[in-house]
Amino acid sequence: MKDLYSGELLAPSSGLELPIWDEEKKIPWQDARYLVLVLKNNENHTLTFNVDFYTDKKAEEYALRVTFSILPHIDCTVPIDLNLFGSQTLIVPRTKGRLRMMVYGKPLRQEEIVGLKLTILKCCKEQSVILRHMYLSYEMPDLTLPEEPLMDEMGQWIQKEWDSKLHSVEECTKILRERLDLAEKENCCYDNQEWDVYGGWKKKKFNKTGWFHVVEDGKRYWLADPEGNAFFSTGIDCMHAGNDTPVYMEAELCKWIPDRNDLEYSDGWEKEGRSFNYGIANLIRAFGRRKWKESFYKILKSYLYKWHINTIGNWSSLEFIRYAKMPYVLPLDAMGAPFPGTEKSIFRDFPDVFSEEYKQNAVKYAQNIKPFVDDPYLIGYFMRNEPSWGFVFNMLIAEEMLESEENFVSRQIFIRRLAEKYKIVEALNFAWNVQLSSFADLNKPLRHAADYSGSAREDIKEFSKEMIERYVQIPALELRKLDPNHLNLGMRYAFVTDPVMLSGHEYFDVFSMNLYQMSPYRELAEIGEILHMPIMIGEFHFGALDKGLLSTGLRAVASQRERGKAYRYYMEQGVKSGYFLGAHYFQLVDQNCLGRFDGENYQIGIVDLALQEYKDMTEIMTECNKHIYKVINGEQPVFADAVKEIPAVHC
Repeated sequence: MKDLYSGELLAPSSGLELPIWDEEKKIPWQDARYLVLVLKNNENHTLTFNVDFYTDKKAEEYALRVTFSILPHIDCTVPIDLNLFGSQTLIVPRTKGRLRMMVYGKPLRQEEIVGLKLTILKCCKEQSVILRHMYLSYEMPDLTLPEEPLMDEMGQWIQKEWDSKLHSVEECTKILRERLDLAEKENCCYDNQEWDVYGGWKKKKFNKTGWFHVVEDGKRYWLADPEGNAFFSTGIDCMHAGNDTPVYMEAELCKWIPDRNDLEYSDGWEKEGRSFNYGIANLIRAFGRRKWKESFYKILKSYLYKWHINTIGNWSSLEFIRYAKMPYVLPLDAMGAPFPGTEKSIFRDFPDVFSEEYKQNAVKYAQNIKPFVDDPYLIGYFMRNEPSWGFVFNMLIAEEMLESEENFVSRQIFIRRLAEKYKIVEALNFAWNVQLSSFADLNKPLRHAADYSGSAREDIKEFSKEMIERYVQIPALELRKLDPNHLNLGMRYAFVTDPVMLSGHEYFDVFSMNLYQMSPYRELAEIGEILHMPIMIGEFHFGALDKGLLSTGLRAVASQRERGKAYRYYMEQGVKSGYFLGAHYFQLVDQNCLGRFDGENYQIGIVDLALQEYKDMTEIMTECNKHIYKVINGEQPVFADAVKEIPAVHC
């Protein structure tokens, strides 16, 4: 089909918008399956684009947004499946050269589109990109990449230099062996004059229960460890030797991939043989196939004590947890049966919560906690992580249910409630400003029903609250039956897009969220005041482009030292809130330069692929973790030197 646009774009540091309006409804959206962009990124870092679709040219906000990033230096074809307009998918599976892609917004119909805007996100400098083509197609385009290695045999980006870059396998091996020698000489234990075996602070004591528990001392909430000592959770997520690189996706960009039948590197392959872990490969070269894991555990444990990290965070190796004998948390939905769902979802991953199927799956899911019920080192479990239904602002789950053609059990309950409330359909028609012949007409799809009237919105909002409460309550009560002692740490929401999302919080012991801000104080204070319950932060991070990878992650600063200062500012500003129990940094090792399974390729690690720590960061991080109790106790001032944030490179 004819190009909608082509040409070289030069984006100023503030970003660039390229609007394309369908003034006379001549763009044949209904005849296409894909919007295809062919791009070349001329920068040395990844570039991120938004494609915003509009149903009203005068609207300030898009109706639906597709965001994606692409690698540098290669021509990249990016197909956007127009079925994504249904907004049932949050994270779109990867395609060659294209990194992460995400969908934001409520469902949209193709015939409603009046135009789109292609936006290059703002950056710290001018950016150059060639948009070779933008066109509509009914067929998937050719996604072949040139065979030009961009990642070396150690997992590093070839076309970038930095002071700690490894220039040979031999150098990598030498560094890892030296780090193990240091680890074996270090004393991995706390000073028992100030800290107990769990890392709890002996200078502030509460009741001893044998389990981690929450207490309130009149000024703030605390975690107390099994010995009854105060415990502020400083953790790191994803404690693994590296990250899986989906080499099946972009094998032509890899300088070296071991043969899948090579037993020496078998531990580096994930079970399906589609992704390979270069961090593990580096350890195997240094210590051999039989000893790499034990060597890694020794190095990691020594680092954790050195950095004064007291919590093994989400998605960490269970083998390492057993080895380390340190406090830890669990992502319970990754321990066996997934978080309960139903065969037919109401919106994205939100299940039919009034169905018997949901109850049965909740019972299966709760079994995941059984292997851990007697372990005093377990602080608690997160029920799940970042439900994708929660990424849409101003969304009411019951409204999405009414838009569907499916005959959900939850829908029948809602219809019954409305019939009980209004008695006759004429009363519902008057209140909702609709024209239904019977309550049974609510089984037919209703578009944007919450906009019909104030009464319609209120009814839909109230039932949405009830649905979310059941979403939490049913599995939470099943877990409590099996494990009365460990803390339920909540859902790790990515956003609280509406207060309705807080429904069901009374079934948590701790509310949790993943909070990527420079300071968490405002959100902690606001949500804490609404819920009057303690809060744990499951994820935060800061990245920079001065070393290693091609993207900064969700929050960006200029250097590794600034990352350390940002960590300290985040933690110490957070403890000004009496609801704050601790935060877990995401993540231990830098991500892959070619992107992990979903395309994230962020320089957010505390160590690199050879387990070299970013010392400019870790020195400040360690100082913060050591003295955080004195800051909480008012013995030391809160760090108030705000770090300058720069535009982030991420999707």
